[in-house]
Amino acid sequence: MATEYAFESGLTRRAFLAASGAAAMLLAAKPQLSWAENEFSITTRPQGFDVINRAIIEAVQLHLFPDDGDGPSAKDLNAYRYLLWAIEDPDNRIDEDRQFILQGAAWLEDWADTQRGRSFLVLSWDEQDALLKEIAKSRAGENWLSLLLYYLIEALTLDPLYGGNPDEIGWRWLEHQPGFPRPIAGKSYLDF
Repeated sequence: MATEYAFESGLTRRAFLAASGAAAMLLAAKPQLSWAENEFSITTRPQGFDVINRAIIEAVQLHLFPDDGDGPSAKDLNAYRYLLWAIEDPDNRIDEDRQFILQGAAWLEDWADTQRGRSFLVLSWDEQDALLKEIAKSRAGENWLSLLLYYLIEALTLDPLYGGNPDEIGWRWLEHQPGFPRPIAGKSYLDF
């Protein structure tokens, strides 16, 4: 019996999120991060979100929420900008999300070079997709992709004040009515 994937069944992202409660589940319980020392092969720790790390992370975000006509893409959601804002949250700093995301980007780039002899950024869409499926088989890779997806779901569902969901694009796609009162500049989550 052949395996049927969600994208082959006609199940849309919106239907998946609504039917499974995935958004609520992801927002309620952020993935617990861990990696074994032997799962990363890079020898230096990345220090920041430079142009290479940004390009890698944005490319991976687009694989997780592509521009495929089935709802807003990661780019439409302003997911990268939201990610930069969110990882500065004191709780996320304690969880070392910033370091883990950077470590994963460096690991992915190293893996692409090792496996394909080229940068992840110059691989075709299909080659990138295949590489992401390979790393998802490891615990560290699955955790890294889950954390990026967690922040994508936040960018989809949170108030635009926080940098994602511009013009309420995610809410409109989900047909979501936000709660009241909505946060205002100077009186938002991080201001308290």
